[in-house]
Amino acid sequence: MAWYYFDSRDDGKVITDDVGLEVADLETVKVLAAKGLAELAVDVLPGSLERCLGIDVRDANSDPVLTTELIFKARLLTN
Repeated sequence: MAWYYFDSRDDGKVITDDVGLEVADLETVKVLAAKGLAELAVDVLPGSLERCLGIDVRDANSDPVLTTELIFKARLLTN
């Protein structure tokens, strides 16, 4: 088990994770990052036309381990 920190990004604004989670392996880190990104999207995408979200994971030494990104674009189509 090792400690990982899941920092979130919303259109360039970074929210640093100061607590972290103890995680068994990198596959679990990837799953947790994906779920965190999905939860962030549910919270902030309604009402947005364009948004770039991400979760960046670092280890206990602050070394990057994983980065994720979700780019959302909505185009209103009129007749």
